[in-house]
Amino acid sequence: MNIAKNWIFNHPVTRRVKDGYFENDGIRQHYVTLGEGKLIVLIHGIPEFWYSWRHQIEALSKQYQVVAIDQRGFNESGKPELKDGYRVERLVEDVAALIKHLGREQAVIVGHDAGAWLAWHFAAIHPEMTERLIILSVPHPNAMREELAEYGEQHRASGYARTMQKEDAGPIFRTWQISLLLDRAALPLYLAADAGTDPDAITSFYQLNYPREPYALDESLPLIEAPTLVIHGKRDKYLLASGHEHNSRWLKNEPKTVMLEADHFVHQEKPNEVNQIILDWLKA
Repeated sequence: MNIAKNWIFNHPVTRRVKDGYFENDGIRQHYVTLGEGKLIVLIHGIPEFWYSWRHQIEALSKQYQVVAIDQRGFNESGKPELKDGYRVERLVEDVAALIKHLGREQAVIVGHDAGAWLAWHFAAIHPEMTERLIILSVPHPNAMREELAEYGEQHRASGYARTMQKEDAGPIFRTWQISLLLDRAALPLYLAADAGTDPDAITSFYQLNYPREPYALDESLPLIEAPTLVIHGKRDKYLLASGHEHNSRWLKNEPKTVMLEADHFVHQEKPNEVNQIILDWLKA
């Protein structure tokens, strides 16, 4: 366990979670878990790590087994030998391997930011393993492509992504910066996670997975079968709420969509609201 996890000013859940490790694709990967019951898998965005979900782990673990993964290349998880190892298809199989490692057949899949991109793909590729799907902030990949193809507000908002898509581009944001934005008291924990994070894990998402011009649809993605909940911050400057208007075209059932007065990190900015929305929806 990383010593920084026990830093006195961290969220108290850091001292209650249990660490675990599994292997997939030759990469040893880290997760934390708390609680018992049906399995909920939480997938962080970029450039974060499992601690992104501290508020959700605390609330959801009272009724479920909650597992928050460190995606490959982030924090305590190993990195692939080749940059190509960060393709979303590889990341999908990491989540499948985690579920099997835990002795389960299905899970509620929850993702934010790049973790939501992964969650959409996981639900499409592994419907048999997806009990329900919860998405924070990111439209369906094809809905996103449609938004970008309009060359409107979303295209302008995605300028940072195109910057990191350039060959040999470096990260324009780092893990420790998220601490200064959202949880200054936990800076030692974020600094430790930053030190363990592969810079390629940040840029490769944009270079290998984020849509590129001419934003052609991915017709190979099956329709999402799982019941789906979408939560989005209305003030998100990077992923605009309008993208979710296209989501239903790519799902078998109409998703439940909730807009909150928040920015990009909706689950950390409005944790009580997000937690209650999730719990109510899971019980429905």
